[in-house]
Amino acid sequence: MNQVDDIQVGKRYRVQPSHFHRTFIGNVKSVDGSTIVFEIENFELCDEGKVDDSRLITVDTVDVKYPMDSSYFFS
Repeated sequence: MNQVDDIQVGKRYRVQPSHFHRTFIGNVKSVDGSTIVFEIENFELCDEGKVDDSRLITVDTVDVKYPMDSSYFFS
């Protein structure tokens, strides 16, 4: 299990809900205990049917993998 101690509103995180095939990147919109609402930024096409037009999704803290700090570089 991955532990993310201080999930902050407005920050970006990589998230993997159990019903998604791949991770997505999202911005935290609200935190209520162990429930977090994300606005999805990027997701894989295989999960397109799980994302509605609002791009908002509610997940549990265990679904959050790690923060997307500006120090990450993808090639």
